[in-house]
Amino acid sequence: MGCNASRSNPKDTRVLVTGGSGYLGQFLVDRLAADGYTILATTHSHNPELSVPVDKDNVEGLTVDGTDSKALQEIMNQFKPSVIINTMAISSPAQCEKIKEKAEKLNSAKAFVDAVKKSNPLSLVIQISTDQVYSGKGEVEGGYTNQSKTEPVNHYGRTKLLAEENIATLENHIILRSSGIYGPPPPRECSKGGTFLQMTMKLLKGDSKSPFFSEEKRSHVYVRDCVSIIRHFVFTYPIMKFKEASDRIFCMGGTGTWARDQYAIVTAEEIGLSKENILPMTREECKFGWAHTFTSPADISMNVTRITQQWSKPKTLREGIRDMIERGEIKRHVDPSGVNDED
Repeated sequence: MGCNASRSNPKDTRVLVTGGSGYLGQFLVDRLAADGYTILATTHSHNPELSVPVDKDNVEGLTVDGTDSKALQEIMNQFKPSVIINTMAISSPAQCEKIKEKAEKLNSAKAFVDAVKKSNPLSLVIQISTDQVYSGKGEVEGGYTNQSKTEPVNHYGRTKLLAEENIATLENHIILRSSGIYGPPPPRECSKGGTFLQMTMKLLKGDSKSPFFSEEKRSHVYVRDCVSIIRHFVFTYPIMKFKEASDRIFCMGGTGTWARDQYAIVTAEEIGLSKENILPMTREECKFGWAHTFTSPADISMNVTRITQQWSKPKTLREGIRDMIERGEIKRHVDPSGVNDED
């Protein structure tokens, strides 16, 4: 297994982060830059000077069309990365249904993989995939694994599964199937102003009840855990052994699983907000049109045993929220009932 990735000093390692202006991409670039890696972060529609920390000596930002293989190849030829982390995607399932052709063109990573093969075929490529490659039909004891059957029920999931198939043709690759990522607001200009956590907090503070689906369960994962897991693979890949192709796929979720209503309850308890606005229901029962613009899988909880064995135990949702409170990124309120859950 030839690979350009090295376990040597980060200053000797050049890392290309595609989708560097996205939510995960911004936290990833910040941490890798702090580690000392030489970073090139690409953006699609955002000005790199506003979405990438180009003020740092070891970070550069460029705008590129992720569906333009020649443009990607030119960047890779010039930068010569030993590690490429592909985070670029249209990640909204609803949006993917509206622009199916465009979503497939970008999310399938066909142009990206073509560019890698022509410019840096030995580079380590870490592909960020999704738990929505699973169907969520029926119960999977212990949660979905890297060997579970993939059967996406929406266009977003199908495009990301196509990406996995394309990435798998590269000699050196890791695929991380991420669950719903949560964390603080992005540090810079970003197309995604926040995560489901920020939306939940806003709804909890609102003046009316809001639907939170009770059947849709995921292993929500803290953004800083995602970054640490990716860093781990960047460092350890050269000494990893793989017997089967599926061994290169990892379920990147948090510890535990929550339906949306449970997620809202945990958020309210940890931040000290009222639970009065939480209206549990199934998506089918919801009368709002936005709930029916795409098919959403039910229980796609993942088994994170292999991630725990490789890296460490990911945080639970409570632990992730408490970490943000300790960092001063989220303000803890006093519950109107006068009682705060500290268990």
